[in-house]
Amino acid sequence: MLMVLFRREFSFCDSLYLWEMMWALEYDPDLFSVYEELELNGEKHEGSKGRVKSIRHYGKFERENMKNGAANSEGPLPMSVFLVASVLKDKSSKLLHEARGLDDVVRILNDMTGNLDAKKACSGAMKLHRKYLKKAKKA
Repeated sequence: MLMVLFRREFSFCDSLYLWEMMWALEYDPDLFSVYEELELNGEKHEGSKGRVKSIRHYGKFERENMKNGAANSEGPLPMSVFLVASVLKDKSSKLLHEARGLDDVVRILNDMTGNLDAKKACSGAMKLHRKYLKKAKKA
């Protein structure tokens, strides 16, 4: 969904980079077994019964969420949320200082078209994710 929303802001190569990064970071090896059990049992299932003991098989983003107990809550925030937050954080000073109204906000956001760096946005997203996990761990 993020690739559809950011189709103008990122180049095609950057979109492929983001796609691969999000799939790798959010990989959950138990996901297939959940769908398989649903199909076999024909009933709702809220989690997988047979968790893999080793978390090495999970993506980096998913491992961090598991270590911090995010699997027990209503669900971890996807990487795309942190990616959008990273882009907005980078553009926040321009938005706060130059925008006088809604028209200016639209103009500033439209100026981002094709000018975003995916690797910079990803590194910012990972930093925001670490910061989020530290605050969530304290609470």
